[in-house]
Amino acid sequence: MITRRLLCVLLFLLWTAPAWADSASFELPGEASLEKLRSGGWIVDSDPVAGSWASASVVIFIPAPLERIWNTIINCKDAFVFVDGLEYCEVLEEKGDFARTRQIVDKGWAVPELEFTFETRRDPYRRMEFNMTEGNLKVMKGSWDFRQLDDGALVRYILILQPLLPAPHWLVRRNMKKDLPDMLRCIRGLVVEDPASEALIKDRQQCPGEMPGS
Repeated sequence: MITRRLLCVLLFLLWTAPAWADSASFELPGEASLEKLRSGGWIVDSDPVAGSWASASVVIFIPAPLERIWNTIINCKDAFVFVDGLEYCEVLEEKGDFARTRQIVDKGWAVPELEFTFETRRDPYRRMEFNMTEGNLKVMKGSWDFRQLDDGALVRYILILQPLLPAPHWLVRRNMKKDLPDMLRCIRGLVVEDPASEALIKDRQQCPGEMPGS
């Protein structure tokens, strides 16, 4: 029989374990979903982690080399293009599979300015896990997952968020369901090299920042 003390320890470990531990596997979608992704669509789940305050998961297909996608995501210069309201970005430390980054995001008068530092653990071209270590949010963590295909790569982004100040759950989740697919579409617009593509033009229109060379 599990003692009460041991049960409390187990519950503590479950509560403090990384939220993305339940979502570490990145399985290949079914044929119908894969066809939707290859045609330029995306799959969004607004509550992938049970018990989270507000979370979303987005999967998108990007017909580009995985290395180019990876390098775009970790690059502060490109982040100013695909992160809405990004005012400041600096990689404070980068060593092996570890990085520490500081960002400031200001989306205007309706939303408080966000300033935070997060750590990223990297498994190159497969997975990144990030977790806020200081800032004016209560929780900000998640992961990037990558799966190589013959004609490109599947990318999954999971974000788990809890602000310090009270805010309606439904409003935060609704904004995440819109903002995160737009961000991934912008990343696709940055890395795909087909300027004549109508789909690419639409993806680039989702970018909140100025495109390079424009």
